[in-house]
Amino acid sequence: MRNPLVAAVARGIAGAGLYAVRFNFRGVGESAGEWTGGLAEVEDLDLAIAEARAIAPALPLALSGFSFGAVTTLRWLAAGGRADAVGLVGLPVRSVAFGPEELPPVPDGTFIVAAEFDQFGTADELRVAYPRARIAAVPGVDHFFGRRHNEVGTLIAEQLVKDLRL
Repeated sequence: MRNPLVAAVARGIAGAGLYAVRFNFRGVGESAGEWTGGLAEVEDLDLAIAEARAIAPALPLALSGFSFGAVTTLRWLAAGGRADAVGLVGLPVRSVAFGPEELPPVPDGTFIVAAEFDQFGTADELRVAYPRARIAAVPGVDHFFGRRHNEVGTLIAEQLVKDLRL
């Protein structure tokens, strides 16, 4: 897993005293399998969650995902998955081809960190699309959050801790 933003979020979560697990979806990096564009990757998330729950069954489950991972998290929730807290980063409202992104429902109260100038969905666009979500905007950055990775990690970690009431 070599995404610096995802690494910063995991560091922020671990720094807040929570366990953090990160993984590559199928066909990414050195992961086995073939990427399916989001169809089968929900199973990857489900397996990672099952492993985390097997390791620490008594702990609450908080989820965070960036971009494709954020969409996959929403798909997992829409398929009946349950988490005690959710913090998404860079949730796209447009695909990489800049067409509309078909997203599952965003549960009320979902915390989303959005970039002011995100080419796939700005904070303002997310506020319009998901008025019941809690949107935190990071000013002056695009979808990849530039040099603000640690800030994003802190925002996500602090909100997950708050939502978990720890």
